[in-house]
Amino acid sequence: MDNSLDVSELADIDAPIGYMVDTGKTPVFYQSNVPGERTKVEGTREKRIMTVRNGRLLPNVFSLAVEGFAFTEHNTGVVDFHDDTEVAAVYEPEVIKIITEYTGASRVVVFDHTRRSSSQKLREKHNARDPAGTAHTDYTDWSATQRIKDILPNESEKILAKRFAIVNVWRSTNGIIQEWPLALCDARSINDDCLHTVERRAYNRIGQTRHASYDANNLWYYFPKMKTSEVVLIKNYDTLRDGTARYSMHTAFDDPTSLSNAEPRESIETRALVFFD
Repeated sequence: MDNSLDVSELADIDAPIGYMVDTGKTPVFYQSNVPGERTKVEGTREKRIMTVRNGRLLPNVFSLAVEGFAFTEHNTGVVDFHDDTEVAAVYEPEVIKIITEYTGASRVVVFDHTRRSSSQKLREKHNARDPAGTAHTDYTDWSATQRIKDILPNESEKILAKRFAIVNVWRSTNGIIQEWPLALCDARSINDDCLHTVERRAYNRIGQTRHASYDANNLWYYFPKMKTSEVVLIKNYDTLRDGTARYSMHTAFDDPTSLSNAEPRESIETRALVFFD
């Protein structure tokens, strides 16, 4: 890991983390395909001030099996992350390789790329989404199973009889992250009773995610000033139930240390199905 980044002034911070207020009703999350249109989410949200620990100041032993996330340096050959052809040809093989290395998977299938930006102008230009500002994990048991059926219908019955996982790879696509960084929650500090199903309605399908209500026991981490040559791996789902982390939560947050003239955040998160023999 490159330790040249100066972290001397990047202590743990107190920052607002977005949570869902549980009303007992299943809210709906609306994802538009209209360039620049903001995500709409039903229900009530609240911000809670939480300590977010600087992972750069700690030994880099974070793992998908324990905390549910990992952080590493990874140089990419991609020049333009807005070029779908280049992302498919260059980045997808890179993602497959890094997930295989971190999980020991026998097979990895990339199925989605989500670009995000904190700039409305850039969202409109690149048809990117706004940063996701509520603590969440991307799948429920139902929606994870459904993704297998959607993406690999001819293999789904065989696949679903074995262990599988869903892992995201997240990185900056435009230099150092100066605002709206990503916070990650230690899987061991997540109480399933505080995770609530949210229906996700996209322009082309209906799915489910889980948003979290406030839990003072959540342990949050971030890696400030992430560079394009660094990635975070996030486990969003795992069928394994032997004490291995099944999922971490994540969310973007409004960093109180960001400068008023900070460059807009631009990022890409790549989702992959992960299979084991």
